[in-house]
Amino acid sequence: MEYRRLVNEAHLIVQEFLQSNGYASAAAAFEQDALSILEDIPKSTPAPKPLIEILTDIRMNQLHSQLGQLNMLSQVEEQDFATPGQGTMPSQIQTVYKEIHSVNIIVARTASVAVKPCWQDLEVDPEMTSKRVQALVTAAADRTVKFTLLDQAHGDDQPGNVFQILQPHDGVVLDIDFHPHHPELMLTGAMDKTVVLTNTITGEEHQKFRNHTKFVVRAKFAMDGAALITASHDKTVNIYKQDLISSQNPNQLPNYTLERTLTFKGAVEGMCVLPSKNRAPTVIIGTRDDNYLHYVDLTTYNTVRYNMNVNKDDWVSFTPMEISASPHNDGGYILVSTDSPTGRQILFRVDSALQLFNYYGVPTDGFSTPRHAWDKSGKYFYVTGNDHKIYCLEVGTQNVVGTLDGHTSVVRGLYMDYERNMLVSCSFDKSVRTWVNGQQK
Repeated sequence: MEYRRLVNEAHLIVQEFLQSNGYASAAAAFEQDALSILEDIPKSTPAPKPLIEILTDIRMNQLHSQLGQLNMLSQVEEQDFATPGQGTMPSQIQTVYKEIHSVNIIVARTASVAVKPCWQDLEVDPEMTSKRVQALVTAAADRTVKFTLLDQAHGDDQPGNVFQILQPHDGVVLDIDFHPHHPELMLTGAMDKTVVLTNTITGEEHQKFRNHTKFVVRAKFAMDGAALITASHDKTVNIYKQDLISSQNPNQLPNYTLERTLTFKGAVEGMCVLPSKNRAPTVIIGTRDDNYLHYVDLTTYNTVRYNMNVNKDDWVSFTPMEISASPHNDGGYILVSTDSPTGRQILFRVDSALQLFNYYGVPTDGFSTPRHAWDKSGKYFYVTGNDHKIYCLEVGTQNVVGTLDGHTSVVRGLYMDYERNMLVSCSFDKSVRTWVNGQQK
C-alpha cells in the first residue's frame, strides 16, 4: 500500500514539474504513457511538494546533518522557539482603502506625522505651529505620496480622508521613512534616482540628493537619526551623516552630507538597520549576484560578511530581497526573504552565518519580489506570495498558520504597526488593507 502511494506521488511530482516548467510536449507524452496510473490516482490525493522544493529540502537536510547545525541552538533560542505564540497576531481585515490612489500602490505604512495645525487648532491656540496626526502614508505609480487620517479628525477631514498630497520626486517613490526625533522630516527614495527629505509641515523640500545613477530602492534613517542610508540598483549604498551645525541644535531640522559610498557586486535589494542597543550603529546589506550578507558599522565603516550558503561555497542561488531584525529580542534574529522558486525564507542568528530555520510553503517563483513583516511578539511573521495572498508563519514550528485573503493582484508592500498591533498591506489592485487581531476589530 505504501509502495503504491509512493508511485502515485512520484507520477504527480513528474507531471507537475513538466507542466510548471513549460515542457508541454514532454508532459503530453508522459501523461499518455502513464495514463493508466494517473487515472487510478484518487482525486482526493493532496498535491505533492514541487520537485525543486523536495530537492532543496534534501540538500538542506544533508548539509545541516553534515555540519551538525541542528544542535547549535543556544538555550535562550531553544526556549524562545519552544514557547508558543499566543495567537494575538493580526488575522482579520479591519479596513479596505480603495479610493486613495487610482493606480498601483507601491508603499504603505503608518506614521505619527507633524503637520500644519487646522483652523480649529488655531482658534484654541493661535501660537501653534504644528501638531501630530496619526496617518496612513502611501506612495503609488502616480508619483504622489498621500497622507490619510487614521484614528481622529483633523479639522474638517475625518478618518479615512486624504488630508495632504506631496510629490517629492519626478519618479515613483519606492521607500519611505521618518526621522526618529523630527516627525516632520520624511525621507523618500525613488525611481528618478534621487533621495529627498521633505518637511511635512510646510510641504517643502528640505534636502535633495542626486548621488545614485539608478532606482533608489531603500532609504532609511539610522536608529538615532544621525545618519541616513540609501541603497540603489546602481550597486551602491550611500551613507549620509548629519552635519555638525545642525547636530548641535536639536531644535533645528538636521542637514546631511554624503560621507561614504559602498560598492557591491550586484544591485542592492535588501537593507536592514539593526537596533542600536548594545551594538554600534549597523546596517545589513543584501544584493544580487552575491551570496553574502554584509554588516556595515556606520561609525567606522568596517564591514563583516556572512555567507548565506550552509556549505560555505560561493554559489549564488538566490537574492535576499527583504531583510529585517526580530522585534522582541533586540534584533537577535535576522529574517531574509529570498527570490528562490521554493519560496524560501531563512532565519539567521544576528552577527552570524548560522541558519536557525528555513521556511518553505509560500508560493513564489524566480520573478517574485517577496516582502515580509514580523508580528510584534516575534513569534510569527508575514510574507507575500505570488498568488496575491499573505501568509502567516509561526517562527518556532515553521508552519504556515494562516493566510490573509482579499487582494486581487500583487501585494507590493507590508508594514507592521506595533503600537496598534496592525498589519498594513498594499497592492497593485490599487487598495490598501489593514489587518488586526479578531479581538481588536
